[in-house]
Amino acid sequence: MARDSISFNLLDERVRQWIWRQGWISLKDIQENAIPIVLEGNSDVIISASTAGGKTEAAFLPILTSILQSDKSFGYQVLYVSPLKALINDQYRRLSEMTAGMGMDVIPWHGDVDATRKSRSLKNPNGIVIITPESLESFLINRERFVLAAFSSLRYVVIDELHSFIGTERGKQLQSLLSRIEQITHRHIPRIAMSATFSDYDIVKYFLRNDGAMPCAIPPQGESNHEIKLLVKEYVASKDTNITTSISQDIYNNLRGSNNLIFTNNRGDVEEYAVQLSDMCEEKGVPNEFRVHHGSISKMEREAVEQELQRGEHPITAFCTSTLELGVDIGKVKSIAQIGTAISVSGLRQRLGRSGRRNEPSILRVFSIEKKEDGLLHDLRSSLVQNIAIIELMREHQYESPSISKYHFSTLIQQILAVIAQFGGFYPKDGWIMLCQNGAFKNVTSELFLEVLKALGKKNVISQLATGQIVVGKLGEKILKAPDFYTAFVSPIDLTVIDKDSSKRIGMIQFKPPVGKVIILSGKRWLVESWDESTAKVYVSCIKNGGMAMFGGNGVEVDRIIVEKMREIYQTDAIYPYLDERTGAKEHLERSRLFFQHNNIENTSFLQYGNESYFFTWAGTKINRTIALFAQYHLNKPCDYGSFYILNLTPDDVKLLKQKAEIKTDIVEIVSIFPRQCKIFQKYDSLLSDKLIDIEYSCTYLDIDLARNILLNICDK
Repeated sequence: MARDSISFNLLDERVRQWIWRQGWISLKDIQENAIPIVLEGNSDVIISASTAGGKTEAAFLPILTSILQSDKSFGYQVLYVSPLKALINDQYRRLSEMTAGMGMDVIPWHGDVDATRKSRSLKNPNGIVIITPESLESFLINRERFVLAAFSSLRYVVIDELHSFIGTERGKQLQSLLSRIEQITHRHIPRIAMSATFSDYDIVKYFLRNDGAMPCAIPPQGESNHEIKLLVKEYVASKDTNITTSISQDIYNNLRGSNNLIFTNNRGDVEEYAVQLSDMCEEKGVPNEFRVHHGSISKMEREAVEQELQRGEHPITAFCTSTLELGVDIGKVKSIAQIGTAISVSGLRQRLGRSGRRNEPSILRVFSIEKKEDGLLHDLRSSLVQNIAIIELMREHQYESPSISKYHFSTLIQQILAVIAQFGGFYPKDGWIMLCQNGAFKNVTSELFLEVLKALGKKNVISQLATGQIVVGKLGEKILKAPDFYTAFVSPIDLTVIDKDSSKRIGMIQFKPPVGKVIILSGKRWLVESWDESTAKVYVSCIKNGGMAMFGGNGVEVDRIIVEKMREIYQTDAIYPYLDERTGAKEHLERSRLFFQHNNIENTSFLQYGNESYFFTWAGTKINRTIALFAQYHLNKPCDYGSFYILNLTPDDVKLLKQKAEIKTDIVEIVSIFPRQCKIFQKYDSLLSDKLIDIEYSCTYLDIDLARNILLNICDK
């Protein structure tokens, strides 16, 4: 280790010995810069660096030093929150190795950890507890008498993969949990956030602590000279071409023989490609190196794939969804592939970071797909241009800014019930102060909080005693007893698929296939043999041919920064060396630019294409949804929309909408024209009044101010 490393010399001798054993010759920039700040322990800290960039060590080298050099006291010193059980298991192994011989406990805490082990830890809590938000919720409710003692000596809260929480119901639950802990301990505890995809640090700071009670430091991550290799291929689908087969052949030819991850945008595509590659391997008489990993296959199957990748005993290529996007340890991965259109900059960056570890380059292949029947989108090569836009934004370190202005009424309901379960009840004013004024739901006024309480009272979720205290109602008791209460987000209704011959659990599906149908799951074909309605189990047997993968999915939200970058790409003649000439990607981009220029799309907001009228906004999905709702409300004209256009709006229509936009209409009133059921998305939305649902929907899924600005400005061109 370099003698001039000030940060290294600040570390405890036992921590320095661990570093020597690793054979490090120097600290990474993010570690050098973070160590003194974390050691001071008087501010929150945002640690941002690429995947495998040393973030965990940047946080824990000084944290361990702080613990080792302080007086040992009763209670956990570090609360480490992670989004996934698999990540917890990884970090448990990692931290156990780091702390070996230091007299410090590391305890993983989630549903799969033995209850005896948890109870033993609570008798003498110390060191580091690694936990999910759901398990932390359960801890506060079910071990209430241990909470104060367990967290009385807490020195740090560490949040891994923070980007996965921001703007989500789960993230709002986590904010509330951390606020409740600080209210119990009566002190502010430094929070350390880690992620590879931070861009708007103001939003991250606010999410990390929304009351500004502690300053927030952002140590520089330093310059990265890590090599990235990119290749974008273009495939055009038509009725006469089988794109799945063509891409599968490309993957077979180029990826067999090494460890790779191939991401698709849905579970159905994962299964389709995996079974195609399995067939190819069988036809050619070679071992099948291709595996499946997504949320609908059994935990055992997923872990088996992770272990195969981690061991590296033979080449494995896993087709996956976002389940392998986060930092679960899967060993050395040579390359990443994306099939179809990338959806977000942060998502693609996370995926790319899964390769290129141990001083090797990160390699990304994108298989872009256009469909001839898409008409204008095919002529504009919108999938290809969106992929280029996301890659360029990623190279510029520009990521989407998540929304932090949502009300999260559904999660507020969960937290109301959780507080009642923890303390037995609360008075309305005290509940509002705890959860809203001093808690996570700061934008929920006392009036809105009372509206929520009234709605819950009408549904008998809560009840009010003669003293005025709020307690649980009959329906609330039922909700609290539900096994998924601790989970803030919606859990899909899953049906279990069982191999009839081995009784092995294959995975889950969200539809009921008829007996005799062939389905694809876990990379294999299965014939549906029978059903057990009482246990929601489907019994299947493995077969060789046919089948279809069927999974539900949500609509795609494309951020405004992506479509603005797409527009810039159309307007310039920039050359992107990673476009593959053999599949025509470079030529297709040139054609799309010519189409853009010939139709004067640069200077006009409108284009008649066949029977369709296109209104170009270049504004992103959320704003286009808002304008389409405007049209339905003011013009009684339903409109389909994409990320950069709205269909069925003529110049005259938009002139009328511009006039309406000049008069500020209450967006909640506009939202009220939608049927109630169309606005229920989150777990407890059905318990809300119509007014609260409309407020939540307008805040979460619409952007009235930006939509109004688009209408007021775009028509004058």
